[in-house]
Amino acid sequence: MDRMTDEPLKLECEGRVAVITLTRPDRRNALDATVCTALTQALTDAMASDVRAVLLRGDGPVFCAGANLKGGVYADGFFTALETMLTTVTDLPVPVIADIQGPAVGAGCQLALACDLRVMGEDARLWVPAVHHGFALDPWTVARAVELLGGSVARNMLVAGATVGQATASATGFATAVGTPAEALAFAHRVAAQAPLPTAWFKKALNHPGAPGLEAEALACWASRDVQEARDARAENRTPVFEGR
Repeated sequence: MDRMTDEPLKLECEGRVAVITLTRPDRRNALDATVCTALTQALTDAMASDVRAVLLRGDGPVFCAGANLKGGVYADGFFTALETMLTTVTDLPVPVIADIQGPAVGAGCQLALACDLRVMGEDARLWVPAVHHGFALDPWTVARAVELLGGSVARNMLVAGATVGQATASATGFATAVGTPAEALAFAHRVAAQAPLPTAWFKKALNHPGAPGLEAEALACWASRDVQEARDARAENRTPVFEGR
């Protein structure tokens, strides 16, 4: 499937991986309410194609320059659209992987934080210049930055407005891997080949550790047909084919 969602992004399905590309390189893939809403819809549409992983990337040398400071960030509805987009990423029942090539700035960094896994290019970097523009961010972003980058690096990025390079992001564990776009896609395919039920369970448990029903859902994974498929595949020396049931 190859689908254009207006102009801001493109959704393509490659096997069990949905690739969503921000397609406004002339605007450094900046976000406004329209783009956030389109990305939310693309994520929803991807699930209708029975994908098992989503790869987010930006066209051109910038992953995402953040909120459009030429008006988009000040427009009515932007913060609601941004929050809905980020919540959709964290609540999607499949892993969302950020392919960060070049800068991820402001809301673009928030998008990367929302993702489950991140592949960073050699030239990738994070920058949240909120203090330079008089902005404050939501508590979730602060907590997520501390969780993924560590308190010291998060403070330097948020309070001092410092740039976090790929090497530092990798050292903190924020970057799952360092690689090219092709390597990021290959990584997404490896993730998509895993058993989908426990993959979804781990994502939910990590993002919402207090969610009700987690223990029962874990037991349901143990009772799934995919567990037997994995056992059969080991006995037959073959790759398992998981059906998600």
